Amino acid sequence: MKNIKSTSLFFILLMIVASPILAASSGGSGHAFDNKIIKRISAENIYQHVAYLSEEIGPRGAGTEGELATVEYLVDQFESFGYEDVNVYEFTFTYRGSDVTAYNVEAVKKPMKNHNTGQQIIIGSHHDSVPHGPGANDDASGTGALLELARVYANTPTDTTIKFVAFGAEEYGLWGSRKYAEAMTADEIERTVAMFQLDMVGSADAGDLVMFTADGKKNAVTDLGAAAGSRVSELIPYSELGRSDHVPFHNLGIPAALFIHTPLEPWYHTEDDVLAHISKEKLKDVANIIGAATFQIARKDTPALERSRVAPVPVDYYYEEPEL
Repeated sequence: MKNIKSTSLFFILLMIVASPILAASSGGSGHAFDNKIIKRISAENIYQHVAYLSEEIGPRGAGTEGELATVEYLVDQFESFGYEDVNVYEFTFTYRGSDVTAYNVEAVKKPMKNHNTGQQIIIGSHHDSVPHGPGANDDASGTGALLELARVYANTPTDTTIKFVAFGAEEYGLWGSRKYAEAMTADEIERTVAMFQLDMVGSADAGDLVMFTADGKKNAVTDLGAAAGSRVSELIPYSELGRSDHVPFHNLGIPAALFIHTPLEPWYHTEDDVLAHISKEKLKDVANIIGAATFQIARKDTPALERSRVAPVPVDYYYEEPEL
């Protein structure tokens, strides 16, 4: 774990005590840093990504032509934002006794040379759909938000590496995220302080946003998400659920959480998961929350985050029984 000097630790404690007071006494100035990110997030951009993935490409089952078209689109988009470090990782997965090849796509936001904590954040989504459906919400919505956050962060100074990763073959058993996690070195695991997973974040007919952890316990990601929600949206509860790409990172000891609306929409995993059911408001809301939460770690005026500790901004949020 990266050691933090006593002055940095004092600064963290000072933030814990003073930040709620400062925010209240300054008439909302606590939103100033959030606005550097959320004012640049475009719901229309996210919606257009969802439209392209679900309508122009359509079903994106792992190992299909639809997945190959998706990978090409992701690479083109990341590179158009100015990312030079864009990686496509090929892997094999097994389904019904056979091995179809799938892909993870990663874009790396590097920190400033003179302000580098040595830490990293992973923001993830899965780019595949079920083979028989266009997957507008599951998970073109999460992938669209991922792309828009990558665009916003491309020219944003940070002191922390941010990896934007679109995982393949999630629908067949979290294959992409498991392969990605298995390939991480011990040093990469140690330096990764948070993993935010975006899955099904745009359905107009789903319920409210919930943060799910694999063990049902709070962690640095849920602390950051709850704090960001209280500032830019509303307080978000947490609950317990696996079944998405946050799980392999949790298993490595990395603080991780799934952001998803629950209960799910009626057309989950059907051919009716189409663009017409997507809410621009929900897309923007989740992107705002993730953008504000990650900026709390990554902006250069905050100290490095101790991975085993809670986030530097406290907020009182609650557990909610899972309803899927």
